[in-house]
Amino acid sequence: MSSPRRPTLEDAARAWLRETSAEGQAEALLRDALTDFVDKRFRGAAGDLRRVHEIRLRLLDDPRPLKALFDVPDRPGDGASLGSAAKASATSEQGRLLFHLARAFRPDSVLELGTNLGISAAYLATGVRYGGGGRVITIEQSLARLEQARSHLRELGIDNVDVIEGDFDEALPSVLDGIDRLGMAFIDGNHDYEATLRYVDRIRPQMRGGILVLDDIRWSDGMSRAWDEICAHPTAETVVDLGRTGIVVVADVNRREARSPRLRSILRRRS
Repeated sequence: MSSPRRPTLEDAARAWLRETSAEGQAEALLRDALTDFVDKRFRGAAGDLRRVHEIRLRLLDDPRPLKALFDVPDRPGDGASLGSAAKASATSEQGRLLFHLARAFRPDSVLELGTNLGISAAYLATGVRYGGGGRVITIEQSLARLEQARSHLRELGIDNVDVIEGDFDEALPSVLDGIDRLGMAFIDGNHDYEATLRYVDRIRPQMRGGILVLDDIRWSDGMSRAWDEICAHPTAETVVDLGRTGIVVVADVNRREARSPRLRSILRRRS
């Protein structure tokens, strides 16, 4: 007897769209993004998205260890192969989701924790560019992965990504100090209960009506508990549980009912 098929991100997004009405401004943007995602509308970006996906496909069977690719100090995990690192990077389905969210919300700044090979950063940066937004800041501890990511971003001609080397806890304070308005954050590294909550607690005050995206929310019991606590926080205005990936619209922590000026201007232009 075969086990039932696990719902895909598209399946989960369709279910959310069926069950949820757009009651607020952010919910309307979420519906726009998820509708484009499930309907496979690329808004002129199909060629750019295909090029990102092709890089991942090219790397999947590459047996070379990461530490042999660049003359940089070894970091934990650098003994993995390029192929295994590519398998852990954003699939085309998840990449399209990130693209549509970044395009719909048009953030001034996107923060990513966990650059890996730069695949998800490329999808985010493409969405930001097509939405007319700003820049992506991505943090990674492995120098070998960072060099590979920089190479991929150059190959794609993507120039709106700032790649930062460092441990998340050490790098976050200075990175956040340099961000005026954080419209989107994607957390995809160190899938640990306490670490995940710590990162979110540091990021949340910088978000004003923006969206927080977490990958692998069912990775472990600890990640499931972290996700539940993030959803229960008073600033979690809207929650979208897509099984593997979770999305939270974060309210302004200083003024609960407020929305960011950029978000309000986007909605005025769309009305």
